[in-house]
Amino acid sequence: MRILFLSILLFASSASAQPAPSVDCNAVKNSTIPVELAYHAQDGTRTLVQTYRDKSGDYVVWSRQTPPSPQPNPPVFVAKATYVDGLIASGELSTSYAGKYSHQTGKYAPEGLPRNFDRRSDLTYKMHAVTTDGNGTTVEKTSTISHKFKSEGTITVGSCVLQVIHGEVDTTNDAARTRHTFQLYFPELRIYAWASDAEPIVDSLSTEFSAIKPVK
Repeated sequence: MRILFLSILLFASSASAQPAPSVDCNAVKNSTIPVELAYHAQDGTRTLVQTYRDKSGDYVVWSRQTPPSPQPNPPVFVAKATYVDGLIASGELSTSYAGKYSHQTGKYAPEGLPRNFDRRSDLTYKMHAVTTDGNGTTVEKTSTISHKFKSEGTITVGSCVLQVIHGEVDTTNDAARTRHTFQLYFPELRIYAWASDAEPIVDSLSTEFSAIKPVK
């Protein structure tokens, strides 16, 4: 669960869905207007990511992830991450599960990760985390994160052409368990799209959306 939380926070060549007609591509790429990116993984997991940017390099990212499930009410994971100078500083996770997994907060201190890292190179760094779960249990953990730069290009999402950096990440926790993810990073949006099975598929981009709220 803690690796999942970290992966959610740290949240294709073309899109399969069109954005709303009101999308101003110039504003999306060159201003701090809030934006929402929708994408899905090969296994059917669907994710919405909303970013609220600041010119200083500080920003807040909300994400809502719904894994595939045969049940009528699939589990939902909502995460909020606060970044300072492009580095994650704190986060909050709420889920539709009961008990200790219903809610989690975290404070983060990266070690060896440059401010506003552009993801255009390989890098291995440490992530120190202090998390508190829904039962009030606080745990200190340190993960080793290895980012591998794969390529850089563009992606067309509706009428917008966005810069995209392709990478792969291995996150190894204190118990030596490693989680591998495929990532797309959009530097103009300050948004990650990630998946465990293959590169995620981007669906849409919008500037008109309902704000993601914590699961209650």
